[in-house]
Amino acid sequence: MPRPRAVVPRGLALAVLAAMLVAGCGGPPPGPPDPFPPRPEVLDIERLEPCGLLSPQARAVFQVDEGRSGTAQLRGVTTRACGWGSLDTPFDYSVQLIPQDAAQAVGAAGTVLGSVEGYGTVRHTDREETFPLCEILVDVNEGQLLRIQVQTVERRRDNGAAYPIEQVCGQAELAAADAVRSARAATS
Repeated sequence: MPRPRAVVPRGLALAVLAAMLVAGCGGPPPGPPDPFPPRPEVLDIERLEPCGLLSPQARAVFQVDEGRSGTAQLRGVTTRACGWGSLDTPFDYSVQLIPQDAAQAVGAAGTVLGSVEGYGTVRHTDREETFPLCEILVDVNEGQLLRIQVQTVERRRDNGAAYPIEQVCGQAELAAADAVRSARAATS
C-alpha cells in the first residue's frame, strides 16, 4: 500500500525557508560591530622597535632625550616600551607595544573613541587634578595596539595648578600621530 504524502501548505514552507535564511542556518552569531574604522594598513608590532617610534623631528619639538627602552609586564605578558623625558618641558612620553585588542578598552569609564592617521583609537585620562596622564591606544592590528602615554611631571609654574588635561592629550595626539607614521615607515 502506498504511503500517504504529507502536504505542507505553500505559505508555511516559504515562512520556514525565510526563517532559516534570516537565522543563518547554523552559522556563528554575529559578534559586536568593530568600533574602529578599517585600518589604512595592518602594522605588526613584532616588527617595530619602540624607541624608533618617535621621529627625530618629534623628539626635537617635544624637547626630549633619545629614549630609554625597557619591558613591562601587562597581565602576565612581557611588552616592549620606550620612554622619553625632558628637563625643559613638563611632559614625559612613552610608547608601548601591546599584544592586546584595543577594542577591549572601549566602554571603560572615561574612555573616548577617536582616530589618528586613519587608525581607530581609545583615549583614556587619569589623575586630572594632580599630574594628568593621557593615554591613547591605537588599533594597529588584530590583537595588537600601540599605547602612547603623555604625563605631566610637574605642576604649572605660574600658579601651581595641574596642567589642563586637554593640553596633555594634545601632546599625546601629536605623539601618537608621529608614532603611527614612524611605524608605517618601518614596516613598509
